Amino acid sequence: MSGVGRQVQYEENASMGRGKPLESTVQSCLDGMGISLLSEWDVLAFVYRHGASLASSDQIAHLIGYESTVVKAALDRLESEKLIERSRPSEEVRFYRIFASSDAGRQRRLQQIVSLAETRVGRLLLAKRLKPDGSNRDEKNNRIS
Repeated sequence: MSGVGRQVQYEENASMGRGKPLESTVQSCLDGMGISLLSEWDVLAFVYRHGASLASSDQIAHLIGYESTVVKAALDRLESEKLIERSRPSEEVRFYRIFASSDAGRQRRLQQIVSLAETRVGRLLLAKRLKPDGSNRDEKNNRIS
């Protein structure tokens, strides 16, 4: 287990019953990275997990279950926050990857939040802390049912 993983495990154990240390860690990481929407996190997590990806925003939207306009907005926001970088479009596709920041604190926050998201407690806290934008296809389908 990595140092971040051990820290996350420690914070999960320390926060059982109280929840404050882990909640403040999650909020601090999100604030430090400039992520406020669940769709932004989902797109960032997709790019992070897939490493360098050659895809269109429509393809990413289809794979993660959001409308194309939401994914395009999230990609624009993540690029402006210098969390991802993307190439110029070539026949509707771009090359996406995590931005290699020289800011050690930012890299640490990204690693922390990714490690947190690997646990159920971390995923629940992310879902609690991030604003839904109402454009997830599954959310709409569940409301109709």
